[in-house]
Amino acid sequence: MSISQKSSQQSHEAILFFAGAEISHEMLYAEFEALLDCVVPIRDFAGKEMRAAYVRLERGLQPSVVVLFLIPFDPDGFPEQRWNLPLRQLAEATERSTESRSNGVRLASRSQCPLPGWERALWDVEQGPGGSTIERMRDRLGMNRLGLDDSLEYAPTAPDGAAPAGDHAPAATLQSLPENPAGSPDAMLALIQQSNLQINLIRDQSQREIVAMRQRLTEAQQALGERESARDQGTQALQLASEGFRNELETLRSRLDAESAAVARLSAREIELQQSIALQERSFEAERAGLRAELSRQEEQVHSLSTELTGLRRDKLRLMDDGAESFFAALKDKNVNFVTFQPGAGHMTIPMEDLPRFLEETDTYVAAKCNVAVEHYRRWLLHYGNPVCQGTSGGGAACAKPVPKILKPSEFTSGLQDRCPIHKQVPRSASLQDVTA
Repeated sequence: MSISQKSSQQSHEAILFFAGAEISHEMLYAEFEALLDCVVPIRDFAGKEMRAAYVRLERGLQPSVVVLFLIPFDPDGFPEQRWNLPLRQLAEATERSTESRSNGVRLASRSQCPLPGWERALWDVEQGPGGSTIERMRDRLGMNRLGLDDSLEYAPTAPDGAAPAGDHAPAATLQSLPENPAGSPDAMLALIQQSNLQINLIRDQSQREIVAMRQRLTEAQQALGERESARDQGTQALQLASEGFRNELETLRSRLDAESAAVARLSAREIELQQSIALQERSFEAERAGLRAELSRQEEQVHSLSTELTGLRRDKLRLMDDGAESFFAALKDKNVNFVTFQPGAGHMTIPMEDLPRFLEETDTYVAAKCNVAVEHYRRWLLHYGNPVCQGTSGGGAACAKPVPKILKPSEFTSGLQDRCPIHKQVPRSASLQDVTA
């Protein structure tokens, strides 16, 4: 940034920042210099190009010179280092121009730029419902939120650094002169310049103190959330932040309500699931009881049929003993064997000496050939003859859905492979225990 941005002035100087058509921030030029020196950032301006106005004020806080300029800010809220607009030179050139007056003030803007080459760094006056840009600045500065002394009159600094002549000399300088000054006019001029220097030093010190006080006030307002101070340059930012906090709070409350409703729905769903699980458990218990009763009935049936078959075979053998012994003896002498097909074992060759045992206890004989227990073989026979689900529905009726047929007794598990996918939900260990109970 150019050092030409900083110098001592006896007139009031202010910087105004615009948000749209409204003035959002205002500060003394000393505060603006601190901003240029990266002392105090403005977070609301981070990453933006702001429209601003440099204003010199005369008696009654009326703007006499206005420079409408653009200034970009970096992500930290400080002016970008490449910005180097000669504000005071533009203001001085505007005062010398005869074609730059607008609404009673000397104006430097994009369409009225007194220094060629700087047009793109400026912007033009706009008209709106609240009046022109100049009128809005005049109204805002008239509120004197910066706490300026409105009795001072604008007195530009002479080119050679001497105090201005005429009635515009500062009152403090005139009061410091002796009534009968001794020496030449040069001594009087030196005394006036010294007084002006002291005034400028006091003004700079006062402005630095004002900057520090305003910074502390801003920090206190941000910490305490006070939004009532009309003089604070961050009032609007605080109001916007408070509105954002309220919106965020409303969003959080809405989210909390939604999450509470979701928790309530999950709780209701959990209760429904618990009730459903209890109903399924009761259904499974009824199914187990039905399976046990059906199995017991089938086992009794098998046992009764086996007993009846055994008796018939014994009667048959007794009938055959009288006339068939010689016949079977002859077959044995001729090394004749019987071949039979049995489910699960396939074609079996039965020696003559095993024929009575085969005829008397066929299931036991075949089960031994299949390397399974006779009860296991008989359960498999039921499945093999009618491969349907042996489970029962909730009403107690048989399921009877077709299931894949298991061709080998050794690969068959009662309670599992004679069940459809729905009734296989019963744990295998429980099924086997129920089946063998």
